[in-house]
Amino acid sequence: MRNLFEMIYEYQHLRGKERLEVPLEDAERVKLYGLAQLLRGEIQDRQREMVRIPYPTGVQYTMPDGFGVGAVKNISGHGIAVSSRQPLLVGERTVIRVDESAIEYFFPCRVCWSRTSHNPGMGLVFDGMPSQAFVFGDDEGSGVRWRSLRLSDGKAPTRVA
Repeated sequence: MRNLFEMIYEYQHLRGKERLEVPLEDAERVKLYGLAQLLRGEIQDRQREMVRIPYPTGVQYTMPDGFGVGAVKNISGHGIAVSSRQPLLVGERTVIRVDESAIEYFFPCRVCWSRTSHNPGMGLVFDGMPSQAFVFGDDEGSGVRWRSLRLSDGKAPTRVA
């Protein structure tokens, strides 16, 4: 695993498969259990299932009229706290985009708390199947992205512009 976001991505991906009732292979079940144990850490607060980890990095998120920006305050295997001048309302759904180590992570989320006054921000719980995209090139700002492709069965001619 390269970083914390990769661990959380893998954990949420496997949990998403379970929620969709997709059978997990033995290796996936072991990986899910191991990631859950790692992300639990040594919890001091018995009200929480997983430890919160401070991880200051920038994020982008979808809003009804475009995109918002914020900074991660802390993250756990179940959710993320984001400071932002434009927090969403409780119950709204969004997709968080994090760019870490030449990989973009996309996490569907639901807002569980929001604060607009002192120290504005929001708490998001992961809610859906995450995805990722790889960035090519030495320059992370190159804008070149790698996405997996679904190719045709080869029966129809393929035209390339």
